[in-house]
Amino acid sequence: MNKELYELSYSMKKGLERRIAAGIFSILAVFAVINLILAFLLFPVRPRSVSMQPDISKDSFIMFSPLDKNLSRGSVVMLKPRSAEKLPFTTVFLDSLVGFFTARQFLPSKRHDLMGYEEQIRRVIGLPGDTVYMRDYVMYIKPAGEKYFLTEFELINKPYNVNIIAAPAGWDSSIGVNGSFDSIELGKDQYFMLGDNRSSSVDSRLWGPVNSSCVRAKALAVYFPFNKFRLF
Repeated sequence: MNKELYELSYSMKKGLERRIAAGIFSILAVFAVINLILAFLLFPVRPRSVSMQPDISKDSFIMFSPLDKNLSRGSVVMLKPRSAEKLPFTTVFLDSLVGFFTARQFLPSKRHDLMGYEEQIRRVIGLPGDTVYMRDYVMYIKPAGEKYFLTEFELINKPYNVNIIAAPAGWDSSIGVNGSFDSIELGKDQYFMLGDNRSSSVDSRLWGPVNSSCVRAKALAVYFPFNKFRLF
């Protein structure tokens, strides 16, 4: 009788161990698949600032893909954090995992609270070879090989809106984000990125042109709220 109880207990113990091992393996497999999706396929993001209003509001949810790096005029992209400091792999992994399920509204590392650690959503306005200048928050562009400048809105395939608040009379233009600057020519692999909220967005007017290596992902669609669904 004792032998039978022992064998039954041993069998139950081994079965429990197998179930625990299978459960751990399943959890690790799910984590691995999610991490692969985040790294190579797509991930959701909810903007944390008003830099892309009015075209993309703070209550929007946007699907980005790291696969698509074909940048065209008017593309909406997510830029990598501008801080040069490297975070530990475990921190990056946990941020990616939690960020996937929260549309990057919460990150365990609290990177969003640190200057330079936050990914930023901006729009591609100037392409390599363009000559660009700004007057009253509107970009004027002369594409490579062309003779004349056109406004950004005359050169895009899909329309977008910008938010411009006119400065009051006598306002010192050196304060805040500059709404006008002289022409500059973009070099090879240089892109001029702007926020749609031209009066308050931190963008290439302060950073200067951005290389394609600074782009983490490209926006595919706004998928929520459903009545604002659209493809980019």
